[in-house]
Amino acid sequence: MALVLAAVLGAGSASAASAAPADRQRDQAAGAGLAFLRKAQNPDGSFGPTQKHLQTGLAILAFLSAGLTSDADANSPLPAACKWLLEYGGEDGFLGDAEYPLESHAVCTLALSELRGTVRDEKLAGAIARRAAAGVAYALKVQDKAVGADYYGGWKASMKAKTNDRRVTAWYLLVLRSALLRGQEVPASALERALAFMEGSQKVPSPTHTYDKADVGGFSYDATGLPVVSITGAGLAALSLYDRPASRRDLARKWLAANRPIWYGPNFYYTHVFTARGLAREAARTAAAARQNAQYARQIWEMLRDHQDGDGGFQLPPGNAENTQAMGRTYATAMAVLILNAQRNLLPVDAAR
Repeated sequence: MALVLAAVLGAGSASAASAAPADRQRDQAAGAGLAFLRKAQNPDGSFGPTQKHLQTGLAILAFLSAGLTSDADANSPLPAACKWLLEYGGEDGFLGDAEYPLESHAVCTLALSELRGTVRDEKLAGAIARRAAAGVAYALKVQDKAVGADYYGGWKASMKAKTNDRRVTAWYLLVLRSALLRGQEVPASALERALAFMEGSQKVPSPTHTYDKADVGGFSYDATGLPVVSITGAGLAALSLYDRPASRRDLARKWLAANRPIWYGPNFYYTHVFTARGLAREAARTAAAARQNAQYARQIWEMLRDHQDGDGGFQLPPGNAENTQAMGRTYATAMAVLILNAQRNLLPVDAAR
């Protein structure tokens, strides 16, 4: 896989050569995944057989997470992917698919926002900046303002959904952070509402609320349910990204430590795209957080290593929904690369501290 990595990451592989053996193996696996994605790109520049907006956004983010830019080489897949997103976006700023439109809009907006400042072609760079800004404006427009712990401040996966989704809201918090890093105005009230919505499902003991020991620190889908790993990972990533109270972040981190990753379930990749980022950010805070991050990074790497095919693509775990199975290995591979590269902090939104 080392040759594949060199071909995909170019100069970036030089730094990998001096890394620890486990880190080199992880980077090589990510490089092989990116080589698979290059070959899987559709002729029109998009990615995936279904939910093409979502998959194209994820693929762009995967390449950026390895330090690849649109100008990295003559065969970079990024310009064609960007142009496809720009061509098939809505005039109102919407960038998503028909299926789970608001979630895919968040991913595509994040992808274009993270590309800002990395493209030399002035015409393309201008188009990316305008469409990313419009995507952020659309995101703010559809943020929920209804009253209630399962509504106010969050985002739905689809406008047809009855309640907001904390995983989707975590994507939007990444979008808004990326926009802020590029000088785009984001109302403080919108951020505060979104963060309050995320925190609203965390099990934090108080004089009026007590929880079972096993639940303390975890996040649930709704305000009153039992904690689940996918939302706790998203919660930690969001709280860490915006430097929310350390006590809440420590509780979430400890809950995740007691619920180690398993190769199963419909939300495996979403869970660990966020968990990997939350733990990587927390690692700089304390020695305990650094040890947990190192242990988690090893566990998730070993799991993904065991489910990577010879062509570099990654498999889907059992228990996935039909729509995820239809997206297939292009989706799984883009997500796996994002997980493996979380420790490298090469996405601008990851690197900002």
